[in-house]
Amino acid sequence: MSPALPSIQEDFGISSSIASWVMTAYMVSGAVMTVVMGKLSDIFGAKKMLLLMMTCFTVGTILAPFSHNIYTLIGLRVLQGIAVASTPISTKIIRDQFPRSKFPIGMSIYLSAYSGGMALGAVLGPVVAAGPGWQGNFYLCAPIAVVILFASWRFVHIDESKKIHEPDYIVGKEAPSHIPPTSKAKKRDLDIIGIITMAVTLVSFLIAITFSGSIATNLMAFVIPLAIGVIFLVLFLIVEKRVKPPLVNLKLVFHPVVFTGNITMLMFGILQYFVITGIPQLGAAPPPSGLGLDPIHTGLLQLAFGLSMMIFGPVFGLMVAKRKGLNLKLLVPGIGITAISFLLLLLFHSTSQGINGSLFIFGMAGALLPQTLINTTIGFTPKEYTGIGSAVTNMMRIVGGAIGPVITSVILASATISITVDNVAKSYPSPITFNILFGVGLAMTIATVVLGFRMKKLATKMKPLTAKDIT
Repeated sequence: MSPALPSIQEDFGISSSIASWVMTAYMVSGAVMTVVMGKLSDIFGAKKMLLLMMTCFTVGTILAPFSHNIYTLIGLRVLQGIAVASTPISTKIIRDQFPRSKFPIGMSIYLSAYSGGMALGAVLGPVVAAGPGWQGNFYLCAPIAVVILFASWRFVHIDESKKIHEPDYIVGKEAPSHIPPTSKAKKRDLDIIGIITMAVTLVSFLIAITFSGSIATNLMAFVIPLAIGVIFLVLFLIVEKRVKPPLVNLKLVFHPVVFTGNITMLMFGILQYFVITGIPQLGAAPPPSGLGLDPIHTGLLQLAFGLSMMIFGPVFGLMVAKRKGLNLKLLVPGIGITAISFLLLLLFHSTSQGINGSLFIFGMAGALLPQTLINTTIGFTPKEYTGIGSAVTNMMRIVGGAIGPVITSVILASATISITVDNVAKSYPSPITFNILFGVGLAMTIATVVLGFRMKKLATKMKPLTAKDIT
């Protein structure tokens, strides 16, 4: 959708900041619903949530191209954003359905398809935007969504015995003794206050991030949502500490291994969107700013990235599954590969060949790093809490995905040059800004390597959590 924003802005006669909410609304909805859907999959079952998620996405995709105003389109993008919850639901399905030794293989196939699809979407985006326009994205995705919804209903068979059960009488008290044991295990109460405070927290922080690039001209648009986010974050932590049962178990989230893994995933999300949003601008900008490529070749710059993830995802999964302990050994090298790829981007981004080679290596990191992180954090998570545990990890990646484009925009707008194309002079990022972008990415990967060493050290010393440990 990113390359289609100028078309949306022109069609509806709106500003670029309002048009950007087509992306922001999707990310905000995804961040909130990832945690909610992950929790609901633990309580009510993964298949029900899978079908609900795909129904919302399919309806939103079919209706979106017929939007008559920007607010309808943004609302349907919110509905589509529920599909971002696919990761915790899929992780729970894979963990519940397959033996523990096969889990890394299942996750590697899933993650390689997920990341590869994301990269291929980045390849197709400029092409579709240059042809049918912004509606073309939805026309392309709608039949695929219908097929996936049908396949989820017809062919996904799940053992729902791994749901969380809790007496549904008075929270914190025993059920009456005359109630048979078989009827005591009923679905947990849903933490509505936790959902509300978490939603306001995430929405406020993401809105603040969205407006962080305009601090100099509109400071209050950044400060007000940031302050609201801080207040509701404190309220959320207080609520989750006291309520029984909580939406997010704080003992699980703040476990040293899980917490370090989630921070690392946040960093990787930022780095991934440096590539997804920065490379198309580098390819499309005319010389001497960028490479001056047409939409098709601009999209193809990220093809190596997607193919690499799709190739190496299953390969790394098989390696991890066959050799016990290999997952932790590959954790730091996965982050190291990320650092190498950004170093190469910093040095060789002046040619298509240099970018393709660097992104092929980054695709290897994209196949290895999330897999080792998720395998490690899930390994320390009780099986009954797989949905919510995976949801928090994926939420961190989504938040990183919201931060990455903002940082990219701020850096590329920090210095511009005027270039005349077809007798029209426009401002484009200065070549130095791309050096800064990839230099910042390299510095972040070095910091992430430190986190990787810490996570590996903690994981070798600590034992996995059990349901009794966190209740």
